[in-house]
Amino acid sequence: MRFWIREVLGWFLVGLGLFAFYMCVVLLFNHSIIEVGPLFVIGIVVFRGGIHLLKVAVAARICMEAQAKMPAGTVAPVKAKPKQPVFGRTLAKASLASEPRKPR
Repeated sequence: MRFWIREVLGWFLVGLGLFAFYMCVVLLFNHSIIEVGPLFVIGIVVFRGGIHLLKVAVAARICMEAQAKMPAGTVAPVKAKPKQPVFGRTLAKASLASEPRKPR
């Protein structure tokens, strides 16, 4: 149920950010160029905060649905550790500059 609160607040912040952008356009048409800068930055921050809350709410809802579909006693499989690289091998090709010079 907590993700619904996040989703409602996210939509509220998105709407508030869009309103701030609308106010920026109104101020630009009224030739108030100086006032637009701070309001535009505020609008970006509020809008992105709303988008972030919406993403978190959707992810929480998906996790709750996935957890409900899993049987009671199952656990997600653990991934195997990747093999450790052998110390003698290198990932990059040796260049001509790294080869030692042969005496003449």
